[in-house]
Amino acid sequence: MLAPLRVAAGSFFRLECAHEQLFHSEYKRSNRTKGLKILRCFPHCCPEHIDRSYCGSSLSVRVQLAERPAGTAPHEPPPSEVLAVFARFEAVNDVSLRPGECVEVDKIQQGVQTESNLDGQWIAGVLDRPSGLVVTIRGSEAESDEEKPLVFHLNSKAFPRWYYDWESGANKAQRLMKHTLKAYVMERVAVDMDDNFTTISSREAFTQLYRVLHVVSSPEFTVISYRRAPLDQLQAAQAHAAAQLAKGQTLQQVKGEPLGLQVGGASPSTLRAMGMSNQMLQQSVYSPAHNASVMPIVGEHGVINTAWSGRVSSRRGDSYDDDDDAKRQRRIPSTRPSGQEMIHPLEDKLFWEHVNAPAVAVSKNMALVFAFVRWAPVRLYAPFVGELVDSIKLKMLTVTTSTSNAKKANKMDCFSRLLLQHARIEENLRAAGGAILPLELETLLRMASQTVLWLFSGETLGWVREFFCLNAALVLDKKAIRSCFIQFLHELEKRLNTEVVAASILRSLSNVAEQVIAAVYSHECFHSRRPLVRHILSGQSFAGWNMFVAQMRETYISTMSSASPSQSIERNATFKMTFPPRNAVERSWNGQWVLDMDDVQWDVNEVSSSPGRNINADPRVPDVSLFSLVELMSQVVRFELAIDIESRSVRVRAPQSLAGRLDCMHLVLDGKARVFRMFPNGISSYAGEGSQGDYFGEMRVEAPGQLVIFLEIFRWSLEVGTPSYHVRSCIEFHRNGRLAVRGDILVTTGPSTFTAEEIPYVGEMSLRAKRKSVEKAAARHSQPASGAPRNNSPVIPWGEYGRFRLCYSKV
Repeated sequence: MLAPLRVAAGSFFRLECAHEQLFHSEYKRSNRTKGLKILRCFPHCCPEHIDRSYCGSSLSVRVQLAERPAGTAPHEPPPSEVLAVFARFEAVNDVSLRPGECVEVDKIQQGVQTESNLDGQWIAGVLDRPSGLVVTIRGSEAESDEEKPLVFHLNSKAFPRWYYDWESGANKAQRLMKHTLKAYVMERVAVDMDDNFTTISSREAFTQLYRVLHVVSSPEFTVISYRRAPLDQLQAAQAHAAAQLAKGQTLQQVKGEPLGLQVGGASPSTLRAMGMSNQMLQQSVYSPAHNASVMPIVGEHGVINTAWSGRVSSRRGDSYDDDDDAKRQRRIPSTRPSGQEMIHPLEDKLFWEHVNAPAVAVSKNMALVFAFVRWAPVRLYAPFVGELVDSIKLKMLTVTTSTSNAKKANKMDCFSRLLLQHARIEENLRAAGGAILPLELETLLRMASQTVLWLFSGETLGWVREFFCLNAALVLDKKAIRSCFIQFLHELEKRLNTEVVAASILRSLSNVAEQVIAAVYSHECFHSRRPLVRHILSGQSFAGWNMFVAQMRETYISTMSSASPSQSIERNATFKMTFPPRNAVERSWNGQWVLDMDDVQWDVNEVSSSPGRNINADPRVPDVSLFSLVELMSQVVRFELAIDIESRSVRVRAPQSLAGRLDCMHLVLDGKARVFRMFPNGISSYAGEGSQGDYFGEMRVEAPGQLVIFLEIFRWSLEVGTPSYHVRSCIEFHRNGRLAVRGDILVTTGPSTFTAEEIPYVGEMSLRAKRKSVEKAAARHSQPASGAPRNNSPVIPWGEYGRFRLCYSKV
C-alpha cells in the first residue's frame, strides 16, 4: 500500500468576497423549528446582513498537498477521489480528532447534516471540480492532480444555515466558553479483518475508514443567545391560552408552588422549538393528573404520599424555593386538559422534564456534587488528613471490623497509611514550590469528605434501602416511577442539606454545585473534567434517572424472586441459613470474613513521595479519589461468602448494603463471559450504563480438597481520555483457616477505550467486542505521526497497573 497522503497546508476562505475579516469573535444564536439552534451571521454577513435567523454565508476550505519526491509514482486512486473534508463546531475543551486517528466511514456518514438529519454534527465538504475556478489560487494547466490545491465548499447553499446544538448554562464560565469551527481533511482508507491497512478497493478490505490528515481551525469565538420573550409577553400569551381553554373546560387552579406545573421559563417560541403545534401551545403543559402516581408512594417513616407531583413544601431551606434556582429558571404555572390523546414517547419525556424543570435543576446539582467527590484525588485532602483518618476509623472501620480487631483501633490500618502517604506527597509538592490549596477549595473538599462518609453511612444506606424496597412495585408504571423519582430527589436533597451541607458555610446544595463549577474552571487539576461538567449542565434532561431506574429494577427483581413459591424463604432467614454449606469444602469457605489490615499488600502505580514528581507513574491514570477508597472499603473490609460447588457459583454480600438481607453479587464460574447484576454492597451494575458488570471466572481443584477460584472483572471507561481496568484475581482457602485474595490490575495503554461514537452503545456490546475495541484503540495510539517511520513492534493493549494481596480471617 502507498504511503498516506500528506497535507502541506489548509485554510478557510470565501469565494469572491471582499471583506477583510472572515470570522468574528462573537456570534448570536437563536432557537428555531424542532429545537435546532442556528448561529446568526456566521462566518460573516456577505454581501450584506439579512434580517433573518439564517443570515450568514458559505465557507470553503483550501487543501494543498505536500510535494512528493521526484520520481515517485502518482497516487492511485488520485487524491481527489480519496480525500474528503468534514467540519463541525466544537467547544475549545472538547476532545478533537487528531491527525493519524481513524473513524469508520459509516459513523461519519450517519452524523452528516442533511435536510432529513439537521441535528447531525458533521458538515460535509463538496469538492470543487475543477479547483482552478478559484482564480486567486489557480495553478498552471500543467500541474498534476496532486499539485493542484483542492477546494471543498461547506454549506454552499443560497441561504446557508449553521446549526450548532451546544448547550449553554447559567454560570459565567459557560457563557464565556470559547468555540471554534474545525474542518478535518481526511483520506479514505480500509483495513482487513486483522486491522491491517489495505487499499479501499481490495478484496481483503473489511472496514472502510477515514484517516485524519490535517485539521483547519477557525479563530475562537463566543456564543450568546437571544433573550427569551419578555415576561409581559409571556403572561399575555398565557392569558390568551387560558381564555381558549375556558371555552371548553374549567381552568384548574394552581395553589402553592406546584412542582408538576412549573414550565421553567418557556416562551411560545421555545415550545414551538420542541415541536409543539399551536393547539398544543394553547393547552400548554400536562395537568397534575399526568404526573400523579396511580400507586401511592411510600415516603419517610412509611407515610403515604400520593400528591407529591402537585405539591412542594414552601418551608425555608427547600431548594425548590431558593433564590438561586429562581435566577436560573423563570417559573410559569400552566395547565393542560386532562383528556389527552396518545403522544410520542420522546415528546412525553420532554414534557415531563419540562414541567419539572426545578427538579431537573436539583438533579444536576446532585450530579455535580457526586461527580466532584469521584474526581477529587485523596492527596488534596492533605490539609485536614488527620481529621479525615479519624472520621473514617469511626464511621467506616469500627462498624465493619470484628470485635476481635477492636484492640487494633489505635493501630494504623492500611487505609489510613494510604491516605497519609498521599497527603505527604501533596505536602512535598507544595514544599517544592507547588500552589497552596485555596481556602474556598479546602472548604469544598471538607464538605465533599463529609458527603462521602454520609453516603456510605449505615443510616443513609438504610434509608435508601427502605425507600427502594417500599416503592419497588412502582417500576412497572411509568407515571408512578417518575413521581417516585422526584420524591426521591426531594428527600435526598433534604437529607443532604440537613445532615451535611447546613453545617458548612455553603449552606445549600445549589451553592455547593456553584462551587464545584468554579473549582473545575479555576483549578488546573480539574481542567480535564470541564467537558463532563458541560455535559451535566447541558440539556433539560434529569441527571441520575437511568441509575435510579436500574436500582429500582434490581430491587423489584429481588423482591419478586424472594416472593415466588419456588424461592419461598422464611421471613427472618439469614444469608447463612439461605445458602448453607453441603460438604467440608463449602463449610471451610462459607461464612463471614474480615480483612486483616496488618496483612495487606498492594503495589499500585508506584506512588512516589519525592518532591516534584507526580503521584502517578503513569500520568494517564487518575489519582484515587476518596469516594473510590471508601466504596472499596464498603465491599472488601467485611463480607459474607457462600460457594456452591455443584452449580460452580459464588455469592458475596457486604453487611452495609443497599440491597436486602439475601441480595448479593452472584457469580457463575463456568469460564464463560457473563454480567453480574449487582456489587456486594447492593449497587446495580447497570447503574454504570454498561461500564460495569463484565466478568468471567473458573472454579478449579488444584489439589485434593484444595479449591481455587480464578476471577477476572472489567471496569470500562465511558469518558474520552481515561483508561479502563481489568482486575485478575485468585482466591483460595489456606489450611491455616485464612482466605487469601491475590492478583493484579491491568490498565489500557491507549488514551481512550472507546471512540466518542461507540460510547453510547457500550451497554449493548459483548465483552469480546469491548476487548476488541481496546485492541483497536491501542493500535490507533501506536500509529506513527504523518511522515514518521512505521513502528513494527507488537501492539500491547493492556499494561500492568499494580498488584495486590489481601488476607481474611473468619468471624
